[in-house]
Amino acid sequence: MGVVVLLALVLGAAALPADAQQPPWQKEMDQARRSAAAGNEDITILTFPGPESARSGVYVFYNNPRPFCYTYMIPGEWVPRPRERAYYSKDGRRFAGVLFWLARNLEGEDGATLVERAGSRITKAHRKQYGDALAGVEFVPFESSRSGIWQWRAAPITKGESRINFPAKLVVDLSPDAVAQITVVGTSDDEQLALARQILESLRTTKDPECFFPVLESMHKARYENR
Repeated sequence: MGVVVLLALVLGAAALPADAQQPPWQKEMDQARRSAAAGNEDITILTFPGPESARSGVYVFYNNPRPFCYTYMIPGEWVPRPRERAYYSKDGRRFAGVLFWLARNLEGEDGATLVERAGSRITKAHRKQYGDALAGVEFVPFESSRSGIWQWRAAPITKGESRINFPAKLVVDLSPDAVAQITVVGTSDDEQLALARQILESLRTTKDPECFFPVLESMHKARYENR
């Protein structure tokens, strides 16, 4: 009888669908790999310290080496709006987003380099919105531990009794493939620039076929271990 019962248990386990035998983190990774192959970003939100002392926040992964893989992190609590490629604070007063422009996206813009063309595009977009009120535009090197970082800024605009302060905008040179634009709206200039710097410091890219899947896997494992 014991043998029969054991055999039944073994057969029962073998009859289970393959995904039912997988640990939850493995299911997450399978989904992440399918999503990456389709050219989608993977958004992982950590609300507790993760592996290797990872901070709480939103972790974004693009794990497709065509044209390159990237990852970055926005510390704090944010509500993702994937269609806008943006993240909002729960009170709606703060905003953060990272946009990647490939070389072909900047064709026709003024400038000899991708960075200069990105700066021209930003200025053109604000000029279209604010017209001649846009003044004091500067596109200058930004002090950072990594090279190739530029900051776009302009003088505040006063309309009646209201004052419009521009968000922090950093442009990251990823030539020859692309540039990344980091945009942060905060409650003060110092706050938004500090957050933009934190996002910048977390930004990484690679063309390794494995991309950042090992990092993502360790995060998913940690999430389920802490439940």
